[in-house]
Amino acid sequence: MKLFPRIILWLYALGVAAACVVILLQYAGTEVLGRNFEIYDDGAAAAVIFLLLSIFFLIYRSKRGDHEPQTITHKLDNGDLKISYDTLEQLALKAASRVRGVSDLKARVHLNEGGTMRIAMKFSIEAGLEIPKTTAELQDAVKHFVEQTTGIPVEQVTVYVLELAQAQTAVVKKRVE
Repeated sequence: MKLFPRIILWLYALGVAAACVVILLQYAGTEVLGRNFEIYDDGAAAAVIFLLLSIFFLIYRSKRGDHEPQTITHKLDNGDLKISYDTLEQLALKAASRVRGVSDLKARVHLNEGGTMRIAMKFSIEAGLEIPKTTAELQDAVKHFVEQTTGIPVEQVTVYVLELAQAQTAVVKKRVE
């Protein structure tokens, strides 16, 4: 939705909310507009309902965005290629999940001004693994997979080891005959 209709709808909801507040103040016995109108219970109930709907509309419309998702634009010979940050994060997670001993993966992509990207990875690592070796393997895997898949250069992959993961033990089920 374009900005102008959004502002008009927002102002309309704000006006309805203000009118409801005036009605409720009149119902409470307060003289608001230089006059004292007699408001009945049904009118006050309707004012409360409209006030709540207006507040909901104002909050909902303020938080809801019809924005285009964040994308990285990659220049190609025949035009531009736009890849969403979500897609890039999914690619990073796919590459990282192939590294043995890491779990609870999270990825965040940031675009640099030079057209390259930085990827931040947060994860848990299995106890007993060499952290420098495993994180270097994860960084290489993510960097090469994302670059190879998208053609967009990855400047760096920053890793955050959040905790030691619980060791995965194999469950052996006995067969009852």
